[in-house]
Parts: sequence; C-alpha cells; structure tokens
Amino acid sequence: MKNKIVSLFLMLIMCVSVFAGCSLVGRNDKNYYEATVATISYVDGTTENINKRDLITAFNSYGYNYVQNYNYTTKQAVEQTLETVINRRITIKAVENYYKNLGEDLLLGNETTYLYDETYNAIYSNVKSYLEGVSTSDENSTEETDKSVFNDYKSKVYLDEDLVIRKKSPATTIRATYEERKKDDVAYNIEYKSSENKYIFKEMMYQTLIELKESNDSSAKAWKNAFNKYVSDVKKNYSYKTFESDKECILFEIDRVYEILKENYIVEKYETIYNAQKQQDADISNITVDDVLRNYSAKVRADYATYVVEGNSSSYESSILSDVGNVDYILEGNGNSNYFYVGYVKAEFSESQKSDLAKWKTQLDNRTITPSRYASLVEGLYNENNVMVTVRNEKDGSVTGEKSAKELLSLINSDVTKFKYNDNESAELNKNIGYKKAEAFRKYLYSYNDDDTLKGADYNAVFGVTTDNKVLAGEKFTNNDDAKEAILALYNDGNAKVGDTTGLVKAEDGYYIFFYAGKIENPIAVDGVNFDASKQKNNIKVLTSTRLNIFSNKTVFDSIYDSLAQDNFAVFQNMNINYLRKSLTTKIEGVENNIKDMY
Repeated sequence: MKNKIVSLFLMLIMCVSVFAGCSLVGRNDKNYYEATVATISYVDGTTENINKRDLITAFNSYGYNYVQNYNYTTKQAVEQTLETVINRRITIKAVENYYKNLGEDLLLGNETTYLYDETYNAIYSNVKSYLEGVSTSDENSTEETDKSVFNDYKSKVYLDEDLVIRKKSPATTIRATYEERKKDDVAYNIEYKSSENKYIFKEMMYQTLIELKESNDSSAKAWKNAFNKYVSDVKKNYSYKTFESDKECILFEIDRVYEILKENYIVEKYETIYNAQKQQDADISNITVDDVLRNYSAKVRADYATYVVEGNSSSYESSILSDVGNVDYILEGNGNSNYFYVGYVKAEFSESQKSDLAKWKTQLDNRTITPSRYASLVEGLYNENNVMVTVRNEKDGSVTGEKSAKELLSLINSDVTKFKYNDNESAELNKNIGYKKAEAFRKYLYSYNDDDTLKGADYNAVFGVTTDNKVLAGEKFTNNDDAKEAILALYNDGNAKVGDTTGLVKAEDGYYIFFYAGKIENPIAVDGVNFDASKQKNNIKVLTSTRLNIFSNKTVFDSIYDSLAQDNFAVFQNMNINYLRKSLTTKIEGVENNIKDMY
C-alpha cells in the first residue's frame, strides 16, 4: 500500500470511575503508586514522568484487552500498555507545540466549556451509580417512539480494493460548534484562577454538586448517601493523600477526572490537525483486517472448544436460543439441531380485552362459569376482526390509527409476495429477492407491531428444529404450542426460504405473524479448534457481506469492528508516532524494577 502509515497505536478513552487503577494490584501507599515507570526527555529540555498509577489505570481501562483479544501474556500486555501511554503523552506534547508555534491557545473557550460539562457529567454519573433504589430513567423518555422508527445501521468504515479499512469520514474533534458559556466575561474553564487566587469554576462545580445533595426533593437523602459513599471511595483509593475536608477531596476528584478528559480530547485534536494538513492516508483506521479476522477466529475457536471439544451441547442450545449474539460457532453435522432466525409482528389485545380475559379466568377458577362457557368466551375474543394492531407513522413513530389482525395479515401477504424467487436465477439474485421481501416486511415490523422486542435489535428471534421435529424456542415462546406448531410448519422440513410467512398464530394476549428470516450458519467454514480465518484475507469479504439481521445492513464485520473500537476504550490512530518520537524526544527510559511486579 502506497504511503503506508509508519505506526499506529491505540488511544484510550480512559476510565473516569473512581475505581480506575485499583484492580490489578492490592497495595495502596504513596511510594508504590507514585513510583516512576518511564521518563520521557524532550528536545526542549523538559522531562515528563509516567508513574505507576498512570500505568495501572491505563491497564485496567484498556490494557487488559491485549490479553483478552490478542492473546498477549500479562507481561506483554503491560509493556504494550506502557508504550501506549508514552505515545499518548508524546502526542499531547505535539499538539501543545502545534498551537504554541501558531501563537494560539491550546483550548478555545468553547472547548474549555465542553470539558467543564464533560467533567461535571462524569462526576455526576459516578455519584449516581451509588444510588440505591432510586430510578435513574428519564421521565421524558421517547424510547417507544424511537423504537417504532427504523434507523438503519451506518457503518463508519469501508474496505478499499487493497482490503484496507478506511474511515468514511475522518474525525473532526474540535468542538467548534459547542456553545461557549461565560461567567464574569470568562469562559467556563476549570483551570482558570481569578485575581483572588481562586479556581472559581472548580468551586462552582463543587457548589452545584452540594446543592443537588441538599435539595428538598424526595431523593435528597438517597443522593446525600450516594455522595458520601463516593467521597469515601475517593479517600480510600487515595489513602496516601491527606484530605482536610470532603470538599478538598471532591476538588481533587474534579481535577483527576478533568485531567483524564482533557488528555483524551487533546490527543483527539491531533487527528484533526493531521487531517487539516492533508496528510495522506488520514482516513485509514488503525484497526486492520488482520485485527478483525484474528478477533473473529479467537471467538470461533473458543466456542468450538466449548461446544465440540468439551461437548457442551446443552449450553450451546441455551445460548443460541437466548443470546445468539454471543455464539460465534454454529454446530454442524449429523445429530445437530437446525437453527434459524424469525421476525414477527404482533396484534395485541386491548386493555379491555385483557381485563375480560383475566375476569373470565378468575370466574373459571372460582367455578362460576363452566369450562365450555370459558372456552366460548375466549374463542370470541380471538375474532380476527376485533384484535387490533396499533399503526404508527414511519417517520416519527406517532400513532396514526389501527388495523385488525385480519387486515394486517392481508397487507403483509400482499407486500411480501410481490417478490418472486426464480429457480433459474443465480443464488446471488435470489438472495437479493430475500432482501426485498425482508424490506417489505420491515415496514410492519416497525410500524404495525405491538411487540417492541425486535425493533432496532441486532438479531432476530431464534428457533430450532431437532432431527425428530421437536421445536426449540426461547423463553417468549417455549410454552406456546400454537407458536411452535406454526414454526415447525414454517420450517417446512428445512425447505423454508427467506420471506415465507405464517398465518395468524394465537398468543396468550393476541396474534403473531412469523417471517422466516434465514438459516443460522457459519459464515466461514471452520476446520477445527485451530481455525484461523486470518490466513486468507479474502475471508474479510465474507464477514462484510454477512448480515446480523436481514432487516438491517449491519454485518458481522461491523459488529467485530465496533467491539474492537468501543470495548472499554476508543480506538484511535496516531499516523506518525515514530516521527513524533524522533522529532520531539531525546530519550525514553523505562524503569523495569518498578513494573515487573505487575506481571
């Protein structure tokens, strides 16, 4: 690849929890945590020390991923984490020099305001995590409306012809549009010190938190207890420091969180600078095809060892039916059940119909009506013209009316069957017919459906059929014999095609209509516990074309890429770290004796 990037590295969004840096080791004394593990000497004559707490915090925040996802030993992971922390500090130095040479401030007023808000939100969230028995949900949540509007997955990257992962739009991280706020004509800035030698914005943040704690609402006591627990844990985690008051402790915590967020932001600014200078390959992701394939291979091997080598078929059945997203190897061969995806819509009883049903059940239990009378009443309840489904606007999810279950079935059949398979066409063309059928059904999945379960989900419902035609179902349908009978008919001895649908299927509180959404199978043939998809890079094309859900564009590749990019850290790229090391530093020294106990 032309103009290949010299070096890439992982830039973390480090954990701002009070617990960051506590789990790798159990000691908690000043000399231990403040011991220097590396020193960076810069060409301008300054030096910078990285202490053990910095390294431990980084390892607990993201370094462990080297062990979990890349099969590093703990020693290798600690060493790589230290390299990443060093790269991070050097990058910050580069950004500082960039703005210094321009004669501009490192952070504009809108950016200091942004960091003030992010710091406050992080600390507020930390305190809130200590609340017990207090609802933290948003009373004005629009979750139901949002669920009923289809928002397809938008991949952040694509593969070029050389199988290089490229970003669709390079990041712009400077918050030029963030609204600046001022107090006494000074932008919100935690580092600002007034002429009276006071950090007015840090004090203001502390006071805001205190006022929340001492408010008169019903949760004031719970908030106060949570706040006190938070302060206690900060003191415990930094027991080698002496805080004269709770206020001093929280001001220290504000500084700690702010410094993490500030450093994160400054490192992000480097990519914006790099892009602004129109450097080549600025859109290349630091996550490579090899990274994706190795991660996929590792997960497949783990499942293969569990389900095949160890023979845990029962755990496989339980996992695939309840949490298919965490199953990376599909059992194949004689004696294994066949699993497939199913989408569904539901027309649910109204509240009055549910009330009538409950009343009749009580009367049946009390023997005030006969079983035959109860059966007759229930049968009348399932009148296809009287069970209604809510209809929603496709753009905003607002309720626009209702349709009967009978009308719903007719509409679905009419739209889905418009697209016909042709046995004389190629498999690829017929695959596209399946996508068109899915697109037709998707309208009903979102806008004509009283069951929100599959709206916006990465995966559809999973069913299985055993070799003796027993239907395997998840918790929602395991006790619904009507549903299982319909699913068996839908499966059609393994001859089902994407887009096949059922009629109206009785549920305890309405009707379902099921849509066959495809067989569950391994995208790439697995050749045993030593399976390694990365040996053939073209395997990546299979992962980029295998959808998680036929109703969405999200693929297996997207899922893996996102997990690598977002699993406890933000993956970032520093396009020329080797150049920065050579141009900015004279020496980088590690202190082995202060690190090796972490191995």
